[in-house]
Amino acid sequence: MLYGHGGDVYSLARQLERPVEDILDFSSNVSPLPLSDDFIKFLRDHIHQIHLLPEVDSAGLRAAISERYGLDPDDIMVGSGTTQWIFALPRVAGCRKAVIPIPTYSDYEDAALRYGLRVEHSGPWPDADTEKTPAFFDDLRRRATPGSLVFLCNPNNPTGRFLPPGELHDIIRHAPDAVWVVDESYAQFTGPDETTSLLSLPSLANLIVLRSFSKIYGVPGLRLGYAAGSALSGFFQSQGIPWAVGRLSQLAGEYLVRHPGIEEQVRGFVSAEKRRFFDALRSIPGLDPLESFTPFFLIRLSASLSSTDLCNKLKSEGILVRDCSNFRGLDQNFIRIGLRGRRDNDILLERLRALV
Repeated sequence: MLYGHGGDVYSLARQLERPVEDILDFSSNVSPLPLSDDFIKFLRDHIHQIHLLPEVDSAGLRAAISERYGLDPDDIMVGSGTTQWIFALPRVAGCRKAVIPIPTYSDYEDAALRYGLRVEHSGPWPDADTEKTPAFFDDLRRRATPGSLVFLCNPNNPTGRFLPPGELHDIIRHAPDAVWVVDESYAQFTGPDETTSLLSLPSLANLIVLRSFSKIYGVPGLRLGYAAGSALSGFFQSQGIPWAVGRLSQLAGEYLVRHPGIEEQVRGFVSAEKRRFFDALRSIPGLDPLESFTPFFLIRLSASLSSTDLCNKLKSEGILVRDCSNFRGLDQNFIRIGLRGRRDNDILLERLRALV
């Protein structure tokens, strides 16, 4: 799906003939905080390095990730966002079938179909009722047959639900003939690595973890992410692309990995603002926001509301929220909203009260 993702502020700005900066984007799932002055200064101080070729294999950034997580640098592959690995894996993993729980990020299925894998859907993802989680795990175990490529987004997009890494690790360990790809793009919103990431647990030969810089650090324009796992040497060492990441992105990644305080600051803001915003959404008749471990919420609309109609009305006012009708397993009664700063959040709440 080339189009239909969130965050397309450029099309709406052209349509409304407004500057991009005037669009309020709640459709994207990135940090609601502005970039720090120290980080911006770091980028300015190193901007001259775009005159040079980047490191051919992002060795400096791989070393920084290795130091932080205790990984072998050879088990880390840096690329232009997690999208690069999502579309590479079905091509090189040697699997015949993809197992994808729904609803979830559509690129997993698009990538699998592009390279001829048969897609088998699992789920639905368990909601806030944790009693449904064992049944979800049992379904995954049953479908993760030899030769399967299993995609999981944890926490999940768009539902915001989170599976305990320890339980997930145990399932993956007992299905060694399937390749498991766990996309942890939103894990750092949920808590520190020790409690939210599979990278903090013993490495498994059939596990690849994807990590994004776009989300927690709020830098999607840098197009930076990485894949980690001992399985990578078999899949990617012959598939690496020289200079896959620009020099400024490499340097930014090294800075961000070595400043975990940025993540803590984002989590602190999200923790405080999320409950206030969630309660305000829940007070609006016609909106049923679902509990979430992330700074975005999946919202069920009343039967009289169409996601497309509501999104179009907001677009006319320069506000983007995510129409979820193109997520498999959802329909035109769902939207997704990501947090922004408190002032912008209040603007959206005011408009939703008026429109709904």
